[in-house]
Amino acid sequence: MASINTPEAPLKTSAPQADYNRSKGLVVDVALRFLLFATALVALIVMVTSKQTKMIPVAPGLAVPLDANFNQSPAFIYFVAALSVASLYSIVTVALSILALMKGGISTKLQFHFVMFDALLLGIVAAATGTAGGVAYVGLKGNSHTRWNKICNTYGSFCFHVAASILLSLISSISLLLLVWLSIYVLFKKIARR
Repeated sequence: MASINTPEAPLKTSAPQADYNRSKGLVVDVALRFLLFATALVALIVMVTSKQTKMIPVAPGLAVPLDANFNQSPAFIYFVAALSVASLYSIVTVALSILALMKGGISTKLQFHFVMFDALLLGIVAAATGTAGGVAYVGLKGNSHTRWNKICNTYGSFCFHVAASILLSLISSISLLLLVWLSIYVLFKKIARR
């Protein structure tokens, strides 16, 4: 009976926890966008500097210098263009995310734009990574049915640069995927609160 008259403890509010989660989400957003910038820029630099010249024998006693360069393949040119766009986009969005972090939050409209453009860029970068990977695989293994010879046994340094650039681009694609998921989660939480 005494428990009926005792006052109840006040309920804890979840406002400080929500502010902490919001700022934590923005910090993760800034970190992922910076990771996107770093990996896309390094992949771009590695790919653009992937030039190798070898003396290829064409006849007994006659060798011709032949270059392997990224601009000899349309797939690699598309790959470099996609990485350039990703680098530029990440610079802009890192700045916007840092401003939102300093301001204390991100607007729903800006978050929606992030989702749309992150998903668009994810498609571009993933497609470019896939096309460059396909061409690199043919360069590595060749194709006996179409009589395409492998070139990585001759141009080892060029192939190593291409492989490193594709790996870094894959990390960029994964960071974009995580950014899309994070932005959708934040939008879901904002909409659920209304």
